Amino acid sequence: MNVIKDTVSSLFLMYGTLNPFELCEHLNIKIIISNLGNEIKGFFQRTHGYEMIHINSGIEDHEMKYVCAHELGHAILHSNMSISYLIENPLQVKNKFEIQADKFAAEILINYEIKDQGYGQLDIEQISSLICVPTKLIKYKLNI
Repeated sequence: MNVIKDTVSSLFLMYGTLNPFELCEHLNIKIIISNLGNEIKGFFQRTHGYEMIHINSGIEDHEMKYVCAHELGHAILHSNMSISYLIENPLQVKNKFEIQADKFAAEILINYEIKDQGYGQLDIEQISSLICVPTKLIKYKLNI
């Protein structure tokens, strides 16, 4: 049983879309696009009962879609995360949850089987460029 795939399937059945921006709208997660400098592409914030995804206005549109999907992964998969647990186990937790958020983004953004789409002759970088997602998402989708 794959919790991330099952979660994405449930979202699609409930809302009829896998567009991360549309899912955020359905889930009442506010999207805030603003200048976050050169280092930060985006982050998820939950405060006073409100959920927000902040996305850097300085990145390209396809990258905004990836950042939104990744941060939505945090919102859905890590909703019960304790801040104290994050502080006590920063590296272990950060790596685990960042990978889970990326796997969620892969399921949202690559919602079909790559092998069935005629990409067999292309390498991962070419597929990544063609469908505008980071190569690491292709690797997660292909279980590489």
